[in-house]
This record gives sequence, structure tokens and C-alpha cells, in this order.
Amino acid sequence: MTSNEKASTAAAPDSCDMSSISATLDRMTCYLSDSSLDRDVARVERFGLAYPAVVRERMPRSRSSRRALVRVTHASVGVTDVMAVRGDYLLQPVREFVPGYDFIGVIERLPAGERSGLQVGQRVAGILPRMGAHASLISIAPSLLVPVPDLLDSAIAATIPLDAVTALFALDALAVSSGTVLVQGAGGAVGAWVAQLATTRGLTVYGTASPRSHAYAERFTASVFDYADPTWIEQILDVTAGGVDGAIDHTGGQSVRRAVRAGGRVVRTAFGGEPGRGRASTAAGFAASALRRYARPGERICSVPILVATRRARYRQALTELFTAVSNGTLVPPRPRIASLAEYPEALSAAATAEPGEKTILTLTVDAP
Repeated sequence: MTSNEKASTAAAPDSCDMSSISATLDRMTCYLSDSSLDRDVARVERFGLAYPAVVRERMPRSRSSRRALVRVTHASVGVTDVMAVRGDYLLQPVREFVPGYDFIGVIERLPAGERSGLQVGQRVAGILPRMGAHASLISIAPSLLVPVPDLLDSAIAATIPLDAVTALFALDALAVSSGTVLVQGAGGAVGAWVAQLATTRGLTVYGTASPRSHAYAERFTASVFDYADPTWIEQILDVTAGGVDGAIDHTGGQSVRRAVRAGGRVVRTAFGGEPGRGRASTAAGFAASALRRYARPGERICSVPILVATRRARYRQALTELFTAVSNGTLVPPRPRIASLAEYPEALSAAATAEPGEKTILTLTVDAP
């Protein structure tokens, strides 16, 4: 979706028409039927960064009894959220929604007979198949919850799920076991995770970055190229003696294909576009990439909301691995920039202009750990 990136947003899945995707994802995020439960939410009643309203409301009626109730303490705010609030995100085309894909929280209730091993009072993380995490109370299928390691700070943990899982799934889709990888936006929210994960897999990483994020991208790559330089592709072709073995891209641009060997692959995590054209860019990019699936180089699309919904065991395994890697210092997370839910418009603005290596994190409860 996303973040990041990205300006970036999570891309569409390999096959499904976009109208059915939206309806399917909506059915996957359900709420408990306890009308006595109140929560605070950031609800988008009008498109535009200045318009989300922080309101107190009762939990919507559930369409399923098989949900865990989670008190959210922290949730990330990324470029995907900014695009959705602006009305520029393909998977969230209508108003009256709550943004946010990922969160850290504490379990308050589990379904009767739940056998996942989760416990009431346990600190957990999750990614929603449909937005809705910018709320103090949510319900969610237990199969989407992952325990947070005891030694991992909640604000740090909140920087990880959506962006890092996107990076990991994108590398899985790239299917490069050795050689070289190009990461578009290696200093961005998803790009920095991709670069680090690729390095841990023994790959040589080349990145592109703006002058603003160049120094941060250099921390995780063998070389960084300025994507505003019209010769950056020629530079990569020269240093790699003919092109990289694969590339991960969030821009949707076609120039990246020239930097990849004919037998390689490009994985699109998003399709960038000017403000106001995000939906059109994503729809057009999805269609074009689908047609190039068997081209040389081929293309794949990495849509984490869909993958989380359809490959839950792999998603839980991936997020567990990522938490462990951050806890033991193998991976370096971004710095959390904390904002309260009451500061929601300011949090959106901060996410839209985040410094390299910084991630905006909402705190949603007064006693958030």
C-alpha cells in the first residue's frame, strides 16, 4: 500500500478488478457488536489534510464474532495515509473512513475458544487488510496479530510492520538469491528496509535517492545514485557491467527497466504520481505491470494489504522475524516522531514531509507504554 515511498502507496494485486478489491478488503476488517464500547478515531469526513475529525464514537456492529478486541497504543502514519486523506488512494476512494494500516496495542478480549496462543493483556502488532488503525480501539481477526518482543519499545515497534513487511514481501517477489539489486528511493520509508534486508541476504545493493536522503541511503547501500541526474541509469549499467539482477521500484516509471538485465525482474510496491493523480497513476501502473509479467525483464506487483489477507501464516512469520532482527540490532529502524491523536492534522503534515530516517507515530492512549 505502502508506505512508503513512497511518495508511495501500496500497489494493487496481480489479479482482481479494483472495485471488487475494495469491497473484499472492507469485509475483512470487522468490529465487535458491543455498543457500550466507545473509542476515539480519526475519521475522514472530507478529503483534504485539514479535514479529518478526531471524534468519540461507539464501536460499529460486528459482522463476525471471531474477533479480538485490541486497545491501540501506537500506530504509524505514512505517505499512504496522506494520499488516502487527500482522496488520492485507489484502495480508499470514498470518505467516512479511518486511516491507518498498522498498529501496536494490547489485547483486551479474545473470542471464546481461541487457540492461537494469544493472551488477554498481551502486547501485539498487526496490519489491517483494510484501513482503520488510527483508532483507540479496534477488533481484528486473531490470525492477524503478532506478539511484540518484551524488550522492543512500542514506539520503535510501530515503525516496523507495514513498511518492513512490504520490503520483505517485495524481496520475496524479486526472487534474487545472489547478485545485485537496485532499490529506487533507498533512503525512503520502504527503500531503507529493502536495502538492509537485501544486504542480510548477501545481495549487493545499489540505490537511488534525492540529495536530501542521499546520506541516509548511503548507510545501507554499496552506491547511491541521484535519480535527478539524467545519466543515473548509464552509471548503474557501467558499475554493474550491464545491469542489476533485479529492482524494487515505487515510482511506476519505465526507465528503471533499462537498469535491469533481460532475465531479471522489477517489483513494483507503488506507482508514484503527482498529487491529485494518485488513483489514476496506480490504476494505469497496475495494468501496465500486469501486461509485462512475462516480459524481459518481467514485472511483479507487491500489494501488502492483499498479501496479509491471503498469506497470513507467512505474514506473521515475516513480522516476527523483523521484530527479532530489530531487537538484536541486525536491522536499523527509523526514528519515531511522536504525535498524539489530538494532533492528527499535524501528524499528517509531518508524515508528508518526514526527514530521512524518520517515521511519524501516533499515540492513541494516555498510558501508552
